[in-house]
Amino acid sequence: MSAFSEGEGASVPSPFGPDESLNLLSVVQMARWRLEAGDEAGAIELVAGAAERGEADALQELALWHVFGRPFPRSFAVAHELFARAARAGHRGAAITHAVLTALGAGCVEDWSRAVSLLRQAADSDVNAATQIRLLRGMDLKPAGTPRTLPPVETVSPSPKLQIIRGFFTHEECRYMMERARPYLAPSVVVDSRNGQQILNPTRTSDDAVLGPVQMDLVVEALNRRIAAATGTRVQQGEPVAVLRYRAGQEFRLHHDCLPGEHNQRIITFITYLNDDYEGGATSFPALGLELKLRAGDGLFFRDVDGESKPEVRLRHAGRPVVSGEKWISTRWIRQVDFDPWGMRVAAPVSEPSSFRGNGSA
Repeated sequence: MSAFSEGEGASVPSPFGPDESLNLLSVVQMARWRLEAGDEAGAIELVAGAAERGEADALQELALWHVFGRPFPRSFAVAHELFARAARAGHRGAAITHAVLTALGAGCVEDWSRAVSLLRQAADSDVNAATQIRLLRGMDLKPAGTPRTLPPVETVSPSPKLQIIRGFFTHEECRYMMERARPYLAPSVVVDSRNGQQILNPTRTSDDAVLGPVQMDLVVEALNRRIAAATGTRVQQGEPVAVLRYRAGQEFRLHHDCLPGEHNQRIITFITYLNDDYEGGATSFPALGLELKLRAGDGLFFRDVDGESKPEVRLRHAGRPVVSGEKWISTRWIRQVDFDPWGMRVAAPVSEPSSFRGNGSA
């Protein structure tokens, strides 16, 4: 999906009347067409004019342009202010993104309490924000957004270490993650190391959605912080969470989550199972003789590298074919040091030795 595609915010209900909404959306859409045609000056003129009139969707569009670095240089400080203005003008998606950037410290000082306060203000007129506030209240978080307590850890394999946390997500959190990801689902891809192009991968037949900083919200970020606490890592080390859906017949063949030639390597994979009402689809670790099918909300995590920071080949795993129903999981890959989510490519090369092949978890 293009950074400027319809899914980036145009689907958010407009705060304007029917005629105004149609006119405004046509301005934003026309600007996107002009960008795709190479007419950056024309696109800027259209959107900037509408933004100067205080039109919410135009302010949102300008904010996104400053986030993605086109047609302006990337500036989180400018984007942060534009999202705030769009929120004040009534753009619901902008209000949520403004809160997320505040929690992440993108273009401002990181401030979880301030972010929750912004979300609470949005909840007065936005049912989605109100749902997020309700879920956050049930999480028993510290002022920094980290969990006060965690469920116990169960070791399935001591060497290489493979661990489970039962009930890591609540059932309501699982349902929320599935619905949050659903609008962004697309066929899973990888990057061909021969030409750098994204291609469909015959070994990975799922659909997935990556919830980056613009697609996520404070509920997703709180769950990311819970994963960081459970793994003893910094939340900034994690890639944006990926939600995967496997339908009947879909699978992910044997693979390893490490990335070939990557300096900031993945060191931990954390999988949370979002549902269990399907047949088949077990997560298989052939070298360990394990076939795991966990319950909704259970978390499974393991180190992708050994003591010498080399890929732990015994942790190659596969998602067995789903027989019936749909299997949903969320996966967060944790890097050796902090990871930049704004310029990421999330698909791994495919023309590498099989111990590296693939990217994702089953």
